[in-house]
Amino acid sequence: MFAESDPLYALVGEVSTHKVMDGNGKLDDDLLMKYLDMLMIQKAAKKPKDWVEVWAAMDIPVTNQVVVLEPILRFGLEHAPESLGKIAAELLIGHRIKSKSLQEAVQGACKDEGTDKGFLRETFFLIFPKGPQSEWGWSRVGWSWQEWWKIVEGCYSGLDSAKAFDELCWLLDKIEAEGGKPLVEQTQVWNETRLEKVKSLLCKFGSVEDENDLSACLDATLN
Repeated sequence: MFAESDPLYALVGEVSTHKVMDGNGKLDDDLLMKYLDMLMIQKAAKKPKDWVEVWAAMDIPVTNQVVVLEPILRFGLEHAPESLGKIAAELLIGHRIKSKSLQEAVQGACKDEGTDKGFLRETFFLIFPKGPQSEWGWSRVGWSWQEWWKIVEGCYSGLDSAKAFDELCWLLDKIEAEGGKPLVEQTQVWNETRLEKVKSLLCKFGSVEDENDLSACLDATLN
C-alpha cells in the first residue's frame, strides 16, 4: 500500500531495514542496484533532496562512504546524469557525505571514460561559497573558497584533461554570469592568488603555455 501511495517512504523503510552494507563493511551490490533502480529509473526520489533521507537510512559509516558512493555515481552516469549534480550537492549540503569521499568516488567512477558527463559543474556551482555575488551558494562554518577549490581541483584532475578544461571553463563562466560582474571584480570571493591558481590549472588541463591565451577559451574574466 505504502509503495503505491508514497514510494519514497516505502523505500526508506526498506533501506533502513535491509541494509546495503553489513556490520563488517561488506557491500551487497545486488541490493544497492535494486534500490538505485527504484530511485533513479522508477523515480521513487522525486527531487534531489530526497537522497539525503535515503542516505541517512542506509546508515553508511564515514570510512565506507566511497564504497557506496562510487557505484551510485556509476549508475547515475549511465542512467540519470542530468540529476546527478544536484544529488551530489544535496548529499554534501545535507552533511551526508564528505567532500573527500566525493572526490575519491569521482576518480573511481569516471576513470574509465574520463568524463563526468557534466554533473560536477552543477555540483560545484551549487556548493560555491555563498557571498555578496554568490547568493545561490552554500554557507556553513568551515566552508571556504579554499575548501571548495580543493574538491574542484581534486575531482577534475581525475578526468580527461581536455574534458576537465571544458568543464572548468563552463563553471567559471557560470559563476561570473550569476555573480553579475567579472570575477576580478568579485573581490570578496576572488583575489589575485586564487585567480592564479585557476589560471594555472586551466593551463595544465588545456596544455596552454601562455596564460594570456586563456581569454580566447572562456568568457570569465581572470585578468
